[in-house]
Amino acid sequence: MRSSWSIFRTVAVWLLILVLAGVAGRHRADQRRVVLTQQLLDQANRCAIAFGAEDTRALTGTRADLGTAPYLAVKDRLQRLRAVNPDVRFIYLLRSTGVTGRVVFLADSEPAQSVDESLPGDDYPEALNSPGLQSILLYHRSSTEGPLRDSFGEWMTAYAPVGDPPTPGRPSVVLGLDVDVLDWQWELWKTGLTTFSYVLLMLGAPFGVWMFLHRERQFNREIRRLSAAIQQSHSMVLITDVERRIEYANDGCTAATGYAVDELIGQPTRLLLPDDTSEHQRTELRETLLQGRRWQGELRIRRRNGETFPARAVFSPVRNQNGTIINLVGVIDDVSEQKKVEDAYRIARDQAESADRAKGEFLAMMSHELRTPLNGIIGFAALLQDTQLTSEQRDFAGTIRTSGESLLTLTNELLDYSRIDAGRMQLDPQTCSPRLLIEEAAELLSARAAEKNLELLVSVAPDVPAHVITDPGRLRQVLVNLLGNAIKFTPAGEVDIAVTVRPLQIHPSRMRLHVTVRDTGVGIAAEDHADLFKPFSQIDASATRKHGGTGLGLAISRSLVRLMGGEIEVESAAGAGSIFHFYINVELVEASVPLAPLSAKRVAVISGNARAREHYAALLKSWGLVPTPVENLAALEGQPKHDLLLVDVLRRDATRWSALLSKRGENAEAPVVGLVPVGLDPSLRDELRESFHTVLKKPMRDSLFHAVLKKLTGT
Repeated sequence: MRSSWSIFRTVAVWLLILVLAGVAGRHRADQRRVVLTQQLLDQANRCAIAFGAEDTRALTGTRADLGTAPYLAVKDRLQRLRAVNPDVRFIYLLRSTGVTGRVVFLADSEPAQSVDESLPGDDYPEALNSPGLQSILLYHRSSTEGPLRDSFGEWMTAYAPVGDPPTPGRPSVVLGLDVDVLDWQWELWKTGLTTFSYVLLMLGAPFGVWMFLHRERQFNREIRRLSAAIQQSHSMVLITDVERRIEYANDGCTAATGYAVDELIGQPTRLLLPDDTSEHQRTELRETLLQGRRWQGELRIRRRNGETFPARAVFSPVRNQNGTIINLVGVIDDVSEQKKVEDAYRIARDQAESADRAKGEFLAMMSHELRTPLNGIIGFAALLQDTQLTSEQRDFAGTIRTSGESLLTLTNELLDYSRIDAGRMQLDPQTCSPRLLIEEAAELLSARAAEKNLELLVSVAPDVPAHVITDPGRLRQVLVNLLGNAIKFTPAGEVDIAVTVRPLQIHPSRMRLHVTVRDTGVGIAAEDHADLFKPFSQIDASATRKHGGTGLGLAISRSLVRLMGGEIEVESAAGAGSIFHFYINVELVEASVPLAPLSAKRVAVISGNARAREHYAALLKSWGLVPTPVENLAALEGQPKHDLLLVDVLRRDATRWSALLSKRGENAEAPVVGLVPVGLDPSLRDELRESFHTVLKKPMRDSLFHAVLKKLTGT
């Protein structure tokens, strides 16, 4: 702020000096203009005295005057008057005529036959636009005007009356005298500039001297302040010549080394380096500085008593105005305490890493040791369920198996997280089918979805490659985790998973596989999104008690997706369901093989779930069929006959379909395909088989579904 104010004051003073000098120069130029005007007027009057009334009375002001003695005498006198002053360009005599404002030449100072000569009787064309000439014709008093431009150039002009004042019958005669306006203006500029320079010198010189002395004092104060700062700095500051002989050492240097200043001045810098300093380091330091570059690094400095200490040093070359290196400056800091702290941190870090490795190894070992007996418990519980048991014993065996599976899942999650946390998680890329992985994951969780009466829908885009290279186990793990969470937190409705793909422009052989898992569950508030992927985090503490889990699933899934070159995101709001997206980069092995189109048969898609109707209708339409989505059989009344009926059997109305299908009306001959949930009672499934031509378990694999439809439609 102080510096800005100082600059403002300095600029303001200089502006004031310039304004004063400009005003003085303008005033002096105005005074000079008055003097020059008067001189021009006096000169015109003196020239006019040289002509009497008798000299001009004999001139007629016509071409008849040429060659006459009076004309030649007047012209000769005009030429001699002009020769007296070289600044005068033209002198001429004018006479008024009877016509108002009209003036003619009597004679001028130009040599005969000159291109600029005005002949007797020639009109003075600028007469009407010449206020000075009109004034003298009116008042018979000398006058000036200009700058005025005419056909001859630009002039300053003075007019003086010749002879006696005009009377009736005797017109006015006027002498005109022209000087070049450039000479006139240059005289004014020179006068003004001289005065401007004089005032600027008189006022600016003292102020400039004051500024110089003020700046010099500031500079000296700054030098003293910097010198004191350097001298009292705790860092060692050395200044040497190009031969590295010490020329300056501050108090920090003497305090750190134990040498007095007079013991250091004139000594080579190797005095402060231990004998065991490597020759490579000495050479590097010397060559770097002589090349004009800064050197920084760590050194060991020797004290006067022979002890050494670690130091961090920066040496810089100092150049003169010609760019020649004249000095070297070194700033050296004792880092002994810092080294001790770093060593302590290093030991603590090594101990922490060792403890972390031990923890990871212990966790991995224990997880392995736990999984072996758990697998035995789960396996034998399953075998026990296949034996002759009472209902109570079967229930106990089921509890043992369910608890063992939950504990195994928990153990696997802890093991995976420990590997990821320790950075030891490795991918195992293999050739696999994305479609098969998606369908297997859906089948694995179909029973859990069926228990909650949820529709589990799978949609795989036709252009998804048949085979790619990725880690199928880890991709399946992410799919199962996201689908499992969707089913767990969806009390009613549906869960669907969709897969699309797009090529990467940078690598034509690589593709981005995009997976979306959508549910109609409880949803997640926007403020809780940030905590979703944190380890051991549950959005609602009650969720742990109600649904179980460690809170590691999404954290593990995000880590696995990132290992596969992708990212996972969530879109959700409280009470509005959730959509989880993730993508991974895969290597293309075999492009997709589209299923053959089917004949355009009319197919009624019957489902009490609107989302399921849309899904199955879109799938059939992509295969060439003509779907008619309806909510129930009654909606088909009055519609054209259909070639096939596709019935989505919901658990709640599974027992009613046998009776309903017996009343198909005009669609009685159409084959019926039933889509039944997993876990449906076997006896009920057998009953449905008698009413349906084909029964398929949901979710279906597209290839199997397509083959069944192809057979029934006769394609």
